[in-house]
Amino acid sequence: MLRIKNTIIIMVLAAVTFVSCKRDEYFIGGSTHSAKVDMTTYDYLKSHPQGLFDTLLLLVDKAGVKEKINKPGITFFAPTDYAVNSYLSKRVKEEQNIDPFRQWTIDSMIKYELPKFADSIDTYIIAEELGYDKLTKNGKKYNTMHPGTQSVVSYEETRDPSLGYNPNVSTIPRIVYYTLLFEDIPPPIVAPEIPSEQGKRERVQTSGIQSNTGTIMVLNNAHSLFFRK
Repeated sequence: MLRIKNTIIIMVLAAVTFVSCKRDEYFIGGSTHSAKVDMTTYDYLKSHPQGLFDTLLLLVDKAGVKEKINKPGITFFAPTDYAVNSYLSKRVKEEQNIDPFRQWTIDSMIKYELPKFADSIDTYIIAEELGYDKLTKNGKKYNTMHPGTQSVVSYEETRDPSLGYNPNVSTIPRIVYYTLLFEDIPPPIVAPEIPSEQGKRERVQTSGIQSNTGTIMVLNNAHSLFFRK
């Protein structure tokens, strides 16, 4: 059973959300934390106090891909357990279109879909560490670790109060977005304008975490797993 918590976990937009924040800090739950953690990417995710990645890491362990997310010098756009749960909900609907009594659980994924999961996890990995100094408002294309698959990573201003904007503060918050491309797109790149049929755009809810092996960007809880066919 998925270890999804009943209470919505408020994870902040990290140093991404507030440009005025020092580059060696990020925000979670309203308090600052050091962006540098003295552990691997896998161990950082495993140590989350609310177990936000427990189901994801169960799949990582079962698929034998721990070394992928611990590869030195990468950026891992980590999906949370909510993304796994969302994917399972979609699969249940697909199965029940065939038979209304069918279910699709985490055990079903482990039994039938581990090879696809192992392949799909590569779409969340970029083979370089993306610091804020490398990111731009309109975004830049990067190759993912999945052969032939690209993504666009952008660092955009927001005037959404729910994302930290306050008209009484001169500094405008900035948010990292990750867009998985379904096809190559020609320049100029303007990330917010990529059509949905060309890419899946996802907001990063916590960014700039530096483990001993790479950089971690946590995708928002509304994300559903990118699962390659």
